[in-house]
Amino acid sequence: AILMIDIAHIAGLIAGKAIPNPVPYFDIVTTTTHKTLRGPRGGMIMCKKEFAKAIDKSAFPGFQGGPHMNNIAAKAIAFGEALKPSFRKYAKQILKNAKVMEKELIKHGFKLMFEGTDNHMVLVDVYESKGVTGKEAEIALDKVGITLNKNMVPDDSRGPMDPSGIRIGVPAITTRGMKEKEIKIICKWIKDAIKNRNNEKLLKKIRKDVVKMCKKFPIYK
Repeated sequence: AILMIDIAHIAGLIAGKAIPNPVPYFDIVTTTTHKTLRGPRGGMIMCKKEFAKAIDKSAFPGFQGGPHMNNIAAKAIAFGEALKPSFRKYAKQILKNAKVMEKELIKHGFKLMFEGTDNHMVLVDVYESKGVTGKEAEIALDKVGITLNKNMVPDDSRGPMDPSGIRIGVPAITTRGMKEKEIKIICKWIKDAIKNRNNEKLLKKIRKDVVKMCKKFPIYK
């Protein structure tokens, strides 16, 4: 048997040594170069030498075309950042932020799948806990400037276009420098926006507060 793992979502946490590294135990490893790894959009396939020729043949020329040198350079920068001590701090802070988000959302009456999280995101059943569909929650939160996506939950009785859940990730806000204090505020905004999704006046007020916080944590200077 050949053992394969996809670490796309958690690659940055592995590189930042925030969680154990599973790579040595698998024959083939796939990952993206974005998500928690924070690089440009792309992917990688790592494997033991005995599988390299077959994988190369299956990828090129059928699925892989000419290289984009700007993208390759951006990946090099991202991988270089992943080797720095600051990246380890980022990875560890992701887990801290996610745990605070878990605690705060439960406090606000949300049902979390799997009783919480061990990585960078939480999956929330808003339909069961708040009587709101994932699509309704996504739209309400988008209005206030909080970007997340509707998501199906295990054994979901609803369809994928309007499921029962939402998925919330913390890597982007962690990259901007937000920590536990800000996570608590964001969770309250999530609760208030979903509860008052038809109150346009209140949604506008929350959006102003969101923008104000974002200005304190610029993407770049």
